[in-house]
Amino acid sequence: MTVSRKVSKERTRARLIQGTLKVLHKDGAAALTTGRIAESAGVAQPTFYVHFSGLDDALKQAAEYLGERWVSAVAANRNAAATTGHGSLRGVLDAYVGALLDDTKAAEIFLRHRRDPASTMGRELRRQVERARDQLVRDLAEVGGLSFDELAPMGDLCLGVVLGVVESVLDKRADRDVALDAGSRMVEGVVAMLGGHEAVVAAE
Repeated sequence: MTVSRKVSKERTRARLIQGTLKVLHKDGAAALTTGRIAESAGVAQPTFYVHFSGLDDALKQAAEYLGERWVSAVAANRNAAATTGHGSLRGVLDAYVGALLDDTKAAEIFLRHRRDPASTMGRELRRQVERARDQLVRDLAEVGGLSFDELAPMGDLCLGVVLGVVESVLDKRADRDVALDAGSRMVEGVVAMLGGHEAVVAAE
């Protein structure tokens, strides 16, 4: 396969993944068909099967895309925070929150389907959430003066703070900064309880 054909194939696959997410966000999982996805991506229906074996495969790859995008965006946000000296607990939480809120439609899909063990997307998102939780624990432990093992038992609580802030902002129940401040104080309390630094939440 030539480079141009390979690039073209990758672009078409990306369009189909975006089409899957677009239909999922607009009309829900019940509306997903190969035809709807292809139409949303602007390609012929048979093209769908060039890239995916079926709907489950498309959903799995769409979920992988969401997870990869979140983790990559977090890394970029963390690097930016490090260069500006914002290596605080709040800075870590803000990196994870901001990475989800950068694409609110993707965040809504993520929150809606991540706890659905009956669906392919739900199962894959669960794996992506577990991956993100472990990285969040590493990042928080690093700035909080704890080891991964010390903070890991509270990993779900820390991740819950991130997802809770995102959900509150999406539902317009709280201002992002206000919600982050509250969430940061909660995580700071957890870190202090476990023996880490007591004053690691820096003003952003």
